Amino acid sequence: MGTGALNTGMVWSNSTGTFYFGTAIGVILVIGFVIIFVRMRKIRKEYRETLAKKYSSGDIICHDNSAHYFGMELFKGKQNRGKGILVLAHNELYFLKLLPRIELCIPLKRIKRCVTTTNFLGKSLHKPLLKVDFKDEDGALNSVAWHVRDLATFENSLKLQRKKNRPKKRK
Repeated sequence: MGTGALNTGMVWSNSTGTFYFGTAIGVILVIGFVIIFVRMRKIRKEYRETLAKKYSSGDIICHDNSAHYFGMELFKGKQNRGKGILVLAHNELYFLKLLPRIELCIPLKRIKRCVTTTNFLGKSLHKPLLKVDFKDEDGALNSVAWHVRDLATFENSLKLQRKKNRPKKRK
């Protein structure tokens, strides 16, 4: 007959202690998942309210509620990637990262170029990314990238909206 764990002489496979220990671990995991789920619902609700205050439904050209943020070139590699909401409005590109909360608002007139790439800052999902080159408030050139579900629609809409926002040339 085996001696079980730690040579205590107890056979854990037949022990009621094992049953209670396993049940406790299971209950803790379920409670943890419920807490995370409730917290994420609350965060998403707050973000929907933030967007509703910022934009009316007619202001939004396209959006992605689960855009994967890859960071900004100016900050280099020490950044947290993560999911957030990317919105293309009539005059700006707006991103709201969920955790930790980051807001990024790029006026369309500051965007210099938007292209697709497969990696950014040495990171990749092995899927195409939307990369936006822009000038920040200080006039410095910066870049940011996201993975969005419908890249073609987002890229085409962004290019079209930038064209609409260009100042008209005087004759």
